Amino acid sequence: MSETPKVLVIDDEEAICELIVAVAESAGFEATSASLPRDIEDAIGGRFDLVVLDLSLGEIDGIEIMSKLGATHRGMPVILVSGADQTLLDTAGRIAEMHKLRVIGTFAKPFSLDVLKTAMMEWSQVIDQGMDPTGPKVIINADLLLDPDLLHLAYQPKVSTQTGEALGVEALVRWRHKDHGDVSPAILVALVEQEARTSELLDLVMMMAARDRKRYRALASLADISINISVLDLNDEELPRRAQRVLLEAAPSERWTFEVTETAPITDVAPALAILTRLRIAGFRLSVDDFGTGTSNYERLLVAPFTELKIDRAMVSRLDIAAVEPDPMVRSGIDVGHSLNMQVVAEGVETADQFRMVRDLGCDAAQGYLISPPVVPVQIDAALDEWRRKFEYLS
Repeated sequence: MSETPKVLVIDDEEAICELIVAVAESAGFEATSASLPRDIEDAIGGRFDLVVLDLSLGEIDGIEIMSKLGATHRGMPVILVSGADQTLLDTAGRIAEMHKLRVIGTFAKPFSLDVLKTAMMEWSQVIDQGMDPTGPKVIINADLLLDPDLLHLAYQPKVSTQTGEALGVEALVRWRHKDHGDVSPAILVALVEQEARTSELLDLVMMMAARDRKRYRALASLADISINISVLDLNDEELPRRAQRVLLEAAPSERWTFEVTETAPITDVAPALAILTRLRIAGFRLSVDDFGTGTSNYERLLVAPFTELKIDRAMVSRLDIAAVEPDPMVRSGIDVGHSLNMQVVAEGVETADQFRMVRDLGCDAAQGYLISPPVVPVQIDAALDEWRRKFEYLS
């Protein structure tokens, strides 16, 4: 990354702002701050790579700011600080994740400036390596947004926690930016939703996935390929017919899964339920994606014919090997899925400890960077071979 990363510090105490700004600058950031309500409102409309947010801001509070940040800066990394206890900070962290913000640290006041600086420096390195290009700085020309020549799919394996066997892959769409390289799915989908073109994107993804499955043996041999579908497309009466026409050319319907991503609220349940049911009647499998961050997951589970539940990576990341009891939200999610006869998948599994914990808690499958990052089709066999070597040490 050529530009200096930017951090926005929001705290109602100017002295604290100045202190955190100094820490941020020593960590290599360009830092700005805001303390007064009117200044905060203006500041959050700008461009930055990280936000340090105090929960108590006088006339307004950090929870209100999270809502506004999530609406305009989806995927933005945040560090939360507060004079409250850690339990309140943890709850605030979950709320931030519900607003599609990425919590990279929570610090109860008074906190160590060295620890804060370390967290900032680690995130600065991630930005510099281009590992997670979140934030509003990526701009794609609307005319090129769905150019088939600029889109491709990467595939992330999903494996059994008991046998290590590859159960399938999730197709993740990428748009190749001339300066930023591959733009993450979260950014691309947010931009497509702004342009009200989610249906066009879904059609392109289905066509690319069917093409890849016919072209590459590694994909053809897998039992399942998952495709993400926005809730915004669950009022499209032609979707089930188009899905059959495009996808069944490459594999039977039972070897395809639609992962329903709750990036927007379902305003009318009836047509959404009708589309989901028609997809199941056609033989496709259905997955609840990002369980634990949406606001209506339980309601959807009880009425829609889902076959799989995916525990969100934010919940998995909170699992603590040293804890006396596992995170109750993770355990309850697994219990809900199994009580409704669904396969339960843990997303965002990045460490051996996380893998062992989700396995011991009863998750049927796991997906994440420990198993493999998303890869292009020609790399799938090599990625799964590497995973099998890792799995020998996890049994």
